[in-house]
Amino acid sequence: MPLNTDQLIFHFDSIDKNQLLKAKKTLEQFNVVALRGLISESEVGKSLELLKQNFKKERDNPTIGENPKDIQDNFQKLLVGTHNHSGLRLSRLFRTFYNPMWSEDCYELHQTFLKMIKVRNFFCDLPEEFATKSIEKNGLWSATRIHQYPIGGGYFEGHQDTVLTNVSREENTRFYQVILNMTQVGQDFERGGAYVKVDDQMIIFENCFSVGDIIVYNESTFHGVEEIDPHRNLDLETFNGRVTAFVSLYKNLV
Repeated sequence: MPLNTDQLIFHFDSIDKNQLLKAKKTLEQFNVVALRGLISESEVGKSLELLKQNFKKERDNPTIGENPKDIQDNFQKLLVGTHNHSGLRLSRLFRTFYNPMWSEDCYELHQTFLKMIKVRNFFCDLPEEFATKSIEKNGLWSATRIHQYPIGGGYFEGHQDTVLTNVSREENTRFYQVILNMTQVGQDFERGGAYVKVDDQMIIFENCFSVGDIIVYNESTFHGVEEIDPHRNLDLETFNGRVTAFVSLYKNLV
């Protein structure tokens, strides 16, 4: 029997630990949940406008070759082709904008990231303020960033995370991916979108969740992004397509 995705959505007025606990129990059962109400659609819209206004293609860095220290500041790169990602050989086409909490808040996302980090820390059984402002003594830090999957074929091959999961195990915590849905199919693009697989059912984020929803899934979840508007010409000159934000825990290797 197909999963009713409405039962994956939890409504919040603030970061309520009792409600988060209910969401965590559902996450343990189905591997994915969505938290609605912590971030408004208007907040997301304002940040999207700043991303569009500030975007310059000439700031793109290559897919590989940066120093690990580079991504600990505002840093933009275009990921294209097949390369190692999370310990796997994966194919993808998307752009990443790193925007750490100690860098300039050029997209007015830091307060949004802060809420997402606190959600992540709750699910991971970490202190509420863990990795909110700096690199922790154990080397973990919040890689707050934005992914843009451009119109004309932006995508990410389906996979399960391994490197981030291994880092979490080294530090005796669980791994959960916490993302923010920033765009909507039918409005920002026509086809494609992110998905996770629950048993044999494909849960398409853009069909089930709304702009501003914080989506959480765990390390056992197969996920990816289906091609964004592959029927249109690839447009790398403007900021467009599917957009999402992340607060993953990275390990400081510098």
